[in-house]
Amino acid sequence: MDLGSGTPEEVWKAYFEKNRPSPAAFTTLVLRLHRQRKHGHVIAAISEALIAGQSQPWMYDVLAMSMQIAGRPKSEIERVLLSRVDFTATDVPNMLLSAAYLSRFGVNDRALLLYRQASKISPTRPEPYALGLKLAERLQDYDAVQWASTGILTYTWPSDYRSRHRAAAAAATDAAAALRKTGDNKRAQELETAVAAAHQRDLIVTLSWNGQGELDLQVDEPLGTVCHFDHRQTRSGGVLVHDGFGPVQRNCYEEYVCAFAAPGEYRLSINHVDGDIVGKRAQLTIRRYVGTDHEQTHTHPVVFDDRRKVVRLSLQKGRREKLSDPLPRTDDEFATARGSKRRGGRPFRFGSSVERPSGAGRRVRRGGVGYTPVISMISEGVANTTLAVVSGDRRYVRLTVNAVFSSIIDVATFSFRR
Repeated sequence: MDLGSGTPEEVWKAYFEKNRPSPAAFTTLVLRLHRQRKHGHVIAAISEALIAGQSQPWMYDVLAMSMQIAGRPKSEIERVLLSRVDFTATDVPNMLLSAAYLSRFGVNDRALLLYRQASKISPTRPEPYALGLKLAERLQDYDAVQWASTGILTYTWPSDYRSRHRAAAAAATDAAAALRKTGDNKRAQELETAVAAAHQRDLIVTLSWNGQGELDLQVDEPLGTVCHFDHRQTRSGGVLVHDGFGPVQRNCYEEYVCAFAAPGEYRLSINHVDGDIVGKRAQLTIRRYVGTDHEQTHTHPVVFDDRRKVVRLSLQKGRREKLSDPLPRTDDEFATARGSKRRGGRPFRFGSSVERPSGAGRRVRRGGVGYTPVISMISEGVANTTLAVVSGDRRYVRLTVNAVFSSIIDVATFSFRR
């Protein structure tokens, strides 16, 4: 097609009047225009495609970026991004992506509103609260600071949750101080009360021991979910926040937290996985209704006359009534960190001491395999080798020529964990 036959709008309007390209073909066409830096044509092509009813989710992102490169007014870019929101109004991952684009283009108030809408659709997802807190502080929106900080304290449980919870509590403290500075003591008190309520935990179970060995804690919850080292967060709200092993004493503990727990009976399975436990004893600390006036703490000794012990506990005043929405599918960073810590915590051993998970929270020992990286050199370019053979009467020389043309077309990079 002749891109110089008129203005970009005229060219692409005429194109869509006569053609209806497939989604893949149009994607390739827009990519080619982008590489040629024909941003005016990218904008016109996507706009006409949307008018022609050939919309795709990626179009709004590319259109907004192309409009920014082309220097279009901010109001036009904002309108495009909000159209993307309308396109994915009930899809939480795409809503989060749309909010990130709005924030990137400086539309922070709309981005914050979108994060709050996403949290209403899926209250247990941690991303809206974590991303929204930064915008709330930037905009000095103290209602949003309360929403984000309480959400982080309740629903955010990554491996570094302690630092995130401290940051959320600090943001709430700063917001309350700012409100008091303006004379709004009532609103500041409401914020502090909400944050104190977010610190409440219906159930905390801590298993601690001494020695070089390792114990595993598995919690069967009343609503049918199971929390263990290979499935650290459940739809019942339970989280295995720490998975410990010896010989370093400060690491010899397992901890389970459930902020909003279902009432009923909890079954705790304690597995002696490997190594020696001092005195063959561990200590189980059960805390109920933490942060309330009815807080209870009980400590029980666990004697390992068997490699697996089962303890049952009841929770009568749990605040959860049903399972939460399915958790987002992510890489198991907890298991990855666990493996790397184990190698650093005690010597790596081959053979029968290498464990592999089998079933829910249960391990059996198998033969292990150790991997050692082998680094080799790869040549690229043209290589030529020649072999000369002289005949017996020295009248002829036979040449064998071998030319090799090599090119590296793809390199996959990765990192070794220490």
